[in-house]
Amino acid sequence: MKLDAALGHAPEELSLPLREALTGYWVALELYDPHRLPLRKIRAIATTSAACLAQLEAQGLDLSHYEAVRLTAAH
Repeated sequence: MKLDAALGHAPEELSLPLREALTGYWVALELYDPHRLPLRKIRAIATTSAACLAQLEAQGLDLSHYEAVRLTAAH
């Protein structure tokens, strides 16, 4: 399964097989800001938080607008 299929989707929107494949991976999501509604879409996927943020930096994105979170198993 291609993990890149999760890019551009919210974690809640992922299919169960894709969510299970991403368990333990780090994903970058936009932080909540009351002045703009974040889309909470996955912008990067990596095995470490540092690598996840490095992907954002490579895309020219402002790291202060994102957080890296480790995905847990679907409930």
